[in-house]
Amino acid sequence: MNLETTGNLIGRVYISISLFFALAFPVQAISLEKILQDYLVQQELSGGVLLVSAQDQTRVATSGIAVHGANVAVTPETRFYLASSGKSIVAAAVLGFVEEGTLQLDEPVWPLIKDINNIAQLANSDAVTLRQLLNHTSGVPDYLGDDFFAASEKQPQKQWTPSQAIAFALGSPPTNEPGRGFEYSNTNYVLLGHILTGISGSLQAALEEKVFSNARMTQSSVGKPVGTSVLAHGYAGDEFADVSDLAWASVLGDGPIVASAADLARFAMALFRDEKIIGAKLLKQMQTGSNADESYGLGIGIDGDEWGSWFGHGGSYEGFEADFRYYPDGEVVFVFLTNGNALDDGSILDTVAESYFGE
Repeated sequence: MNLETTGNLIGRVYISISLFFALAFPVQAISLEKILQDYLVQQELSGGVLLVSAQDQTRVATSGIAVHGANVAVTPETRFYLASSGKSIVAAAVLGFVEEGTLQLDEPVWPLIKDINNIAQLANSDAVTLRQLLNHTSGVPDYLGDDFFAASEKQPQKQWTPSQAIAFALGSPPTNEPGRGFEYSNTNYVLLGHILTGISGSLQAALEEKVFSNARMTQSSVGKPVGTSVLAHGYAGDEFADVSDLAWASVLGDGPIVASAADLARFAMALFRDEKIIGAKLLKQMQTGSNADESYGLGIGIDGDEWGSWFGHGGSYEGFEADFRYYPDGEVVFVFLTNGNALDDGSILDTVAESYFGE
């Protein structure tokens, strides 16, 4: 399907925009809608949602198709797979247990992970701390490579256990000594998910206790939600092949969450503005980079632009992409979710920031 065909498709489908705003809200209605529609056409994406929330006002623009064949349009309630954006939610839950004293940030995690099959063969696993897993300074090799992708495509509905996933990293050399370098590794968050499961009995229960309930996230789940009709399928390639099963089967700590844009915004506000998930002391540590990489804290990206500093996390997996930012100076959240993979690396949230702050 070429760009022109994609544009016509998006033009024909149901397009909605929900507006809840004061007259002084910086982004104009048509602006947010146009930013989204233009981006979906340019990047040949099936559908998506853009959300801006500030000053207790929220504006949501939606466009495109959530489910092809059934011709289901994206709405503000549509739930998308968050990919690695979910790492921030997992990290916040871990820090919630740190705050209550159940976990210790700077103690080795070996006692909490030693029950994973063959874990002793995972480089650095006997020496890393919780903090090093959270900020990717553990040096633990990444399991998420070509071999894992090939195995997943053969069994797209398989829900891999931590031991099964980590098996793809066993025997690989460490990327650095613990705490001596930064290397983004999904294995870190598989181990964190295992630790949370050990505390609460399941990852869903741990996230519900420490994050979902505190942030009033009622449209979020680990893995594919049960009993909902507002679920975006993930699409890849020119023909919009449905690759949803790969994402929906992901229930490990490195990318387990399906959620609405509104829920992701609620998470950001509850965490950063309202401090309803963790207190100020731990939040400051979460928002502080390591000596090895100042741009990544404890499960959160740290960056900025001409409009100020921001915290957030992007994510991408087959058929889905997600991104969110929180600008503390204006107490504003931007969220973008899509059920496809963009052609370019640039973030649509740069355009949203220019439209919001530049007016």
